[in-house]
Amino acid sequence: MGWTNSHLYQFNVGEEVIADTRLVDDELGPVTDVKGVMVTKVFSHVGNTVTYEYDFGDGWMHHLELVETSIPPIDEVLPQIIGGENACPPEDCGGIQGYKELKEILMNPKHPEYKSSKIWVGSTFDPMVCDLKIIQENLGKLRKLIDEYEEGF
Repeated sequence: MGWTNSHLYQFNVGEEVIADTRLVDDELGPVTDVKGVMVTKVFSHVGNTVTYEYDFGDGWMHHLELVETSIPPIDEVLPQIIGGENACPPEDCGGIQGYKELKEILMNPKHPEYKSSKIWVGSTFDPMVCDLKIIQENLGKLRKLIDEYEEGF
């Protein structure tokens, strides 16, 4: 996604809540620690679904579903991105409505907030572009973290 993992998040798998237990409030009820759950446990069968919520203030909700499984070639480096559309919304942009407003501002150089918004998101940010190369580079970093994590088991 391009987000920095700087906000609270949780995965809802049926009635089970999976989150970083170091960060959650006891008022949420029972929470399974995300560090003890493998993706293969959650997505064990085609059709399994999960809701991923990121940044409780902005309320980004993602609905994930395992639609297919395959055995990748042995020499293929995973994970990989195979496609995408548009850019990831910037952190702290105000959820769906805030991002909609930000995109409208960025499409109008005469808007009073255009310059400050461009400075905030960066001069190269284009909400209409999905940069697959940068995403794959970030996934490469994730692969390294996954390998380090698995070495600890």
